[in-house]
Amino acid sequence: MIQRIQSLFLLVAAIIPIVLLFIPIGFVNTQDSQYVFNSLVLKYNYPEGHAVIRLYYVALCLVLCAGLSAWALFSYKNRIRQMRIVSITMIVYLITLMLMLWVCPDVIFKKYFAVNQTNYEFQFAHKVLLVVLIAIEALCLYMANKFIKKDEALVHAADRLR
Repeated sequence: MIQRIQSLFLLVAAIIPIVLLFIPIGFVNTQDSQYVFNSLVLKYNYPEGHAVIRLYYVALCLVLCAGLSAWALFSYKNRIRQMRIVSITMIVYLITLMLMLWVCPDVIFKKYFAVNQTNYEFQFAHKVLLVVLIAIEALCLYMANKFIKKDEALVHAADRLR
């Protein structure tokens, strides 16, 4: 039954990573120029700016989160597998957040700009929007898992009555 409440949560959880693919995460300012950081690249902040660093692993993790959420959405006949997929999605999403918000700005960019002997400053582009989308994604995955467990408990209770 795809018309359950957890299906709505999983649908939202599948859409948000796709949205996160296309919005800029932050800006890197140096004394020479400004760069835009999104989930695919760090590039110069002007139209048709060429990529400085390619960050495909962040985008791959976001696509994986969206794909796992969609797979969980259509695995409604096997609730145990659906709970496992949602749990795996939560772990992958946590790894993605660490890459996107900590590893890239603090570790990778520091190494890149240290090689170029340039100081840099990182600013989040849409901090409120980013935090809201991340919180909604985490909440949707948690609530979907909670309602799947509730359905599983209901099925087990009905089996005991027979």
